Amino acid sequence: MLRALQSWLRRRTLREGKLLSRFIARDIRRDILVVSAARVDEGLVTVRVRTTNVLYLAKGLTEEPQFALEVEIPIKDLWHWSGESWGGLPDGTSIADHPRNG
Repeated sequence: MLRALQSWLRRRTLREGKLLSRFIARDIRRDILVVSAARVDEGLVTVRVRTTNVLYLAKGLTEEPQFALEVEIPIKDLWHWSGESWGGLPDGTSIADHPRNG
């Protein structure tokens, strides 16, 4: 019964063409565009992901990134953030650690 409810909720939330957005750190927003939900019952979904540091974007330090190419990813990893809880970059550094050329 619980598995059936979980499956129904996943199919309802992860519909093809749906755009999901969530803050995964204090200043990091992840947008997920669902491309295919054919394997949602197996715990996999095909998505295009865009992860944005909204503080850097608001201050004009970076440009709005484009969605990445399609990738099949486990549902449990959709909102995983490898960086620090304060945001920054995924490798745990800050934009100040990466000087711009030109």
